[in-house]
Amino acid sequence: MGFENKRVAIVGGGLGGMAFLNAALYTGLKNVQLYEQASQFGEVGAGVNITSNANRVLDAFGLQESMTRKSSRQLPSYMEYHNYKTGDYVGHIGEFSKPPARLLHRAHLLDSLKERVPKSCLNLGKHLASVDRNTTAGSAPYTLRFQDGSSADADIVIGCDGIKSNVRRDMGLGDDPNYSGQVVYRGFVDYKDLPAETAQLLRKTVNFRGPKRHVLILPIGNKETQTDRAAVIGFMSEPIEAWDTEGWMARSDIDSLHEHVREWCPAVQDIIAGLRKGSPDGKMLKQALYVRDPIDKWYEMKEGGQKDAGIILLGDSVHSTLPHQGQGTCMAIESGIALATVLRHWKTDNLEDAFKFYQDLRKPRTDRVTQTSYEAGKLASSDSPDEMDKSFNPDALMERMKWIMEYNVLEDLRVKGADYLDFQDSRL
Repeated sequence: MGFENKRVAIVGGGLGGMAFLNAALYTGLKNVQLYEQASQFGEVGAGVNITSNANRVLDAFGLQESMTRKSSRQLPSYMEYHNYKTGDYVGHIGEFSKPPARLLHRAHLLDSLKERVPKSCLNLGKHLASVDRNTTAGSAPYTLRFQDGSSADADIVIGCDGIKSNVRRDMGLGDDPNYSGQVVYRGFVDYKDLPAETAQLLRKTVNFRGPKRHVLILPIGNKETQTDRAAVIGFMSEPIEAWDTEGWMARSDIDSLHEHVREWCPAVQDIIAGLRKGSPDGKMLKQALYVRDPIDKWYEMKEGGQKDAGIILLGDSVHSTLPHQGQGTCMAIESGIALATVLRHWKTDNLEDAFKFYQDLRKPRTDRVTQTSYEAGKLASSDSPDEMDKSFNPDALMERMKWIMEYNVLEDLRVKGADYLDFQDSRL
């Protein structure tokens, strides 16, 4: 039975919303519209690491060739660690499983997610103002009202609009996000702007682990498409009182990052110099890292006994996570295929049961990722970073993370959904 013909409205056209739209089209939901507040699609920030658990899903959508066209290739390891003072190699983690991690610019991933989406599904310049719960007989269960005065009707609303979600707010979830104690500086360095030895080092994923801070380098893109750059991600401990802007993202002087790492090894000084060469105004992105505590219920149902209408959250709007395990986008990709599959193949017309199954499938995993990402950040920015110890060494780190990478959400759906989902015409 399922809900394949219901009007599904996706609020948010970032990586999470576009991943769900791809999943909806892949599974066969027939009446899906996405609403994005920006006037054009675009992703700012830095590189993104899409790990094997999410790549399995994207490959099922047919996006492997598109992604690898502009992603890194054949990296020697998942991550390599270097001493922040001397630059000496101190250990590495091997790749976890197949397909391997892909490192690319966020905008290039968004381009891949747009490739197979009909333009008729996309609605830009639609900043959500409110969601009306209609009670008039014969009217749609929900009417989305946008700031430009337009509106759209829906039976099912999917909130994919990030940690500051308007859908979440509209559901009455007014909890405040928590400041993590860290900010992250994001920028890019062209390899031509680095000394040859440093450029060669930074063609690997490298982590310089310092006291209560660390600098991570993601070698995104590839030479063939001239997209190869070193994405610089500097996690620095700063009091929130030092944050001098109303938003969570700002342009900051590169000098501010340099103050944190002024005494670090020559390779890090090369990175700072490379950032300056590539920034005409001497600035880079700076973001305050916030996260929300997990909540008990991800959805609400339409009042009045209607069984096939409701609102549900997905991605950072409900399971935001710190970036220390690279799983924010990956969790949204997993959740997207899970929710789309449940909506398309549910055996009854009871949407609340479908929502509950989806939440029960995803919440234990996303809660654990939220917690372990916080812990990973503490390990990566240690009080005693000069050497590996029993909790921070290649074997321990591999063990900490392999449960994330080796997980297969498609297989989990097949097993746990056997009694609830009708897979007769499924592509799983």
